[in-house]
Parts: sequence; C-alpha cells; structure tokens
Amino acid sequence: MSSTSLFKFFFLILLFPIISCQSVERVIDQNFNNEQKIPEIKDIEKVDNIFLGSSIPLNNFEKVINLSRVKHSKNSNSKLKTFFFDDKFYTLNSNSELFINNSSDGELIDNYFLLENTDEDNLVSNYMFNNHFVLGYSSGKIKKVGLDGTIIWSFDNKKIFNSFLYPIDDLIIVFYGDEILALNIENGELLWSETYRDLPIIQAKGGQLVNFFNDIYFILPNGRLGLIDLNLGEKYLNKFVNLDIQNSINNAKDKIHIFKNYLVYLDEGEFLYTYDLLTNEFLLENFKINSSTSNAFFNNTLVIKNEQYLEAINIFNGKSFWMAETKLKRDSNILNIKNINEGLSLFTDDGKIIIIQKDKNSEILDLKINNIDSFYFLNNNVIAIQKNGKIGVF
Repeated sequence: MSSTSLFKFFFLILLFPIISCQSVERVIDQNFNNEQKIPEIKDIEKVDNIFLGSSIPLNNFEKVINLSRVKHSKNSNSKLKTFFFDDKFYTLNSNSELFINNSSDGELIDNYFLLENTDEDNLVSNYMFNNHFVLGYSSGKIKKVGLDGTIIWSFDNKKIFNSFLYPIDDLIIVFYGDEILALNIENGELLWSETYRDLPIIQAKGGQLVNFFNDIYFILPNGRLGLIDLNLGEKYLNKFVNLDIQNSINNAKDKIHIFKNYLVYLDEGEFLYTYDLLTNEFLLENFKINSSTSNAFFNNTLVIKNEQYLEAINIFNGKSFWMAETKLKRDSNILNIKNINEGLSLFTDDGKIIIIQKDKNSEILDLKINNIDSFYFLNNNVIAIQKNGKIGVF
C-alpha cells in the first residue's frame, strides 16, 4: 500500500465519528456513488483550533410558525428581509406591500401598500430601524419611509440598483454597478461617492462589504475590489486592493470575509487570500484549495462542499480541520453557518442542518422544507425564505 493510500485510510478512520454519528435523522442520497473520487487533503489542522465564538441558544429546530398570508416576492434572492419590532414581524415584497404578522402564531395583523409602486419600479432591498424603513428600488431610488407611508427623504441616482443596503452606524452604504456611495440615514444627504469604471459592468446585482474600524473593504457588482475610509469618503490603496484576481464574467463565486484583523478573499471559489490588516502582509496568497459547488466562511474557517464531501479549511494556513463524507444531495448548497449550542451548524438550501460538535460527533436535521433561498437569524429565531416566497420561523 502506498503512503498516499495509507494517509487516506488513516484520515477516513480518523473522521469516522463525524460521518457515522447522526443521531436525529440520516439523510440518504439515492444517487450516491461509492466510486466518487475523494478530494485530496495535504495538511491536517487540529479541530480544536476552529474558533466558534459566541453561541446562539436554540433548544430545537421545530417550526414555530409560518407567516400566514404573506405574498412575498418569488426569487427575491433574499435581499428583502423580514424584521422584528414590537413583538411583530414586518415583511415587504417587491411591490412595496407591507405585511405585519403576530409573533406568537404568525397570523396576519395588517396588510397595506407602504408606497404606490409606479412604472414597475421594484423594491429590491430594505432595512428597518426606529419605526422606519430604508428602501432601495431597481430604478436606483433610495427612500426612507415611515410605517404610515410618509416619505422622510428620497435619493435618486438614476442607475440600476440590485444589491443590498448596508447600514453602518448612521450611514447607509449603497452599491450600484460601478459605484459605491454613502447616505446619511437621518436626512438622506449624499456624503460621498466613488466610481470604479476600469472593468465593464456585466451586472448590477451583487456586491459584498466588510468593515474594519473606519475602513470598508468591498467587492462592487462589476467585480472591482476597493477600500474607502467611512468618515472621509476617500479611496486608499494597499496590497490587498491591488490583488491581481482571476476575472470571470461576473465574479459570482468571489467572496470577502473578515475575522478579527484578517481580511480574506475567495477568488473564483478556488483561490484563497488571507491578509493581515495590521502588518499589511499576506498569510496566504493565491492559495489553491479543492474546488467546491458551494462554500461559506465562519470566523477562522472556510467550509466548502464538493458534491457529498464537506471540508473545513483554516483561513490562516490553508490546512484542513476535517473532511467528512455526508449523505447530502450532491446539488445542495451551503447557505449559512452559525455556532448553535456550541456546535458548527451548516444550513443548506434543501432544508438540512449539519451540526458538527468539537468532539467530532455530528447529526443531520431535516427541517422538512426545501428550495430555500436564504437563512438568516433574528432574535434567536431562524428565518427561512423559500424560493416560492413562503417564510418559516424556527
């Protein structure tokens, strides 16, 4: 037996508790192929080095309620979120129609159009604070509106908007295809804007943002990396912003992540960059990892899914914390990761939750729903938005 075969045999034995101790429900993939090639692992990291951070206390994942009679936007790509205020859930759809549901049973309390939707100007993204909504429309208009529909302020950029609104302190950060700008959340004043036209605008959707003190690092919808001082609105350059990344049509697989003082960029889903913001040096640069069909960051860990294999990678050195073979569907995707009850919990779009404890025991829970567009977390509740627009609270 070769040394490589011995290594793979030892590693699969080491991981046996992870892939065999499923105490809730064993999820079986009917298309499982035992001859599937096992992804290669070169270096192993101690599992104890996974930083879990604070835990969300949830006793179970039984569905608490469905938000009844909510006509949500189909295929909204999770940009429109449900908010919780004064013991009620507030949900808007792309027609600016507001649904207010009771938090105890999910029953509809009130329903009305917050604003008249004219010229097919669809609501794309929303944020709620202090009895007000900030709304982003496909036409490029951003509005602050009271619960009674009173418009507090309106900003019009006359560019297509199809991204998230990012609230930071008293600012709302807005992405257009090739532009980033900041609005004062109280009065809508344009504080600063910067345009990045070096790359062609293939799409106006997408964009990601993380912040480190007063600095924000971002990926614009056109794929450009940038760094701006929030207070001054000035561009800055460093080794990270000057990365020579792999350019695809729309960089849809690229992700940006921050953990403590470490900025991480996943390029094309295969090349990992980890940058120390204090020393301005790379820990990893153009580091090739196993390809994945989906992936997600969590603290110092990148979890990737390659068909039925899950791998957890240390963002500091590229070593693998673990690899596990699962019975998940090959085409399922990781949507979110959280520390729940001191376990790493992976949420997939087919309604499964893979919970991996530090003792390497694991279990797979089935939420009994599928075709999920997004998971997010609100007041110790898990909100699941399905692609058909239905909303479940767990």
